[in-house]
Amino acid sequence: MAEGQGESVTFKCRTNDDWPVFVLGNVREMGSWSPDGALPLQSHDSHPQGHDWNVQVHLQHGVTVEYKFIKKAANGTIWESGENRRYTVIPGPHTISDSFRE
Repeated sequence: MAEGQGESVTFKCRTNDDWPVFVLGNVREMGSWSPDGALPLQSHDSHPQGHDWNVQVHLQHGVTVEYKFIKKAANGTIWESGENRRYTVIPGPHTISDSFRE
């Protein structure tokens, strides 16, 4: 793959409620840590315990992305707990499946 090209990465997140989920991270394509620039995930499937969400992002090959999921609720932004998640973009389309850490 030529330098400068990107890879398709699908981020999936399972939640235990139906609040809208967003992903944001340290790269421009994922909002540069600004909740206003966070990417909205689409509800993919609902289940008795909540929802499954996903979004596809085109990211630069070889970049290590730090990211977190957030929920935008009526009372403000809810950040998931714990350390930042990390993913290094490798050749080919990939899917990352996580659960929202309360």
